[in-house]
Amino acid sequence: MEIFQLRRKTLESDIELKLNFLGVGIFKIKTLIFYFDHIFSQFINYSLFDCYLRCYSDLKIDNHHCIEDISIVLGKTLKKIKINRYNSYFICMDDSFILMSIDVCNRIYYYDNFINLDLDIQILREFFSSFSKNYNCCLYLYCFNYFNKHHLIESVFKLFGLIFNNAKNKFVSLSTKGIL
Repeated sequence: MEIFQLRRKTLESDIELKLNFLGVGIFKIKTLIFYFDHIFSQFINYSLFDCYLRCYSDLKIDNHHCIEDISIVLGKTLKKIKINRYNSYFICMDDSFILMSIDVCNRIYYYDNFINLDLDIQILREFFSSFSKNYNCCLYLYCFNYFNKHHLIESVFKLFGLIFNNAKNKFVSLSTKGIL
C-alpha cells in the first residue's frame, strides 16, 4: 500500500483526502455536492486509486470553493507519486470525443477549447486550472465533439483517471536538461 493524505482547512472549506495509489478503485466521497461526488468517483474508478474524500464547505454561497479546494488538495497529493512525464489519452464516450494531455514538467500551464462557458463548464475549467497550478504541470484539454454536457464532464473525469492509471504503472522522466 502507498497511502498519502492531506488536509486543507481555510475559512471557505475543510477538506481531507486520503489516496492509496496502489488501490483498486474503492472510494468514499462526501462533499454534499452529489453531482460532483458522482463525477469525482469516475476519476477514482478509472485511476484505480482508493480514495477517501470529505469536504465541508460554504455551500450556502456556491460550490465553487469546494471544488477548487479539492483540486488544490488533489494536485498537492498526487505530486507525491512519480509518473511518466508525458501522458496523453483520447476517449470517445457516447457523443463526447476528448483529448487530455499532461506534461509533468514542473511548469504551470492550462489550456482548454471550451466555448460555451455555462456554470458547469466554468467549474470544470476552474478544477483543472487549479489542479495544474498545484500539480505543477501543463494540462491540455481538447474537446472535439459533444452534445450532452453530462457526458462531456463525465468523459473528462474518466479520461483524467485513465491518464493516471496508465502513467503510474511505469515511470519515465524524460528531459534533455537532465532535471525538471
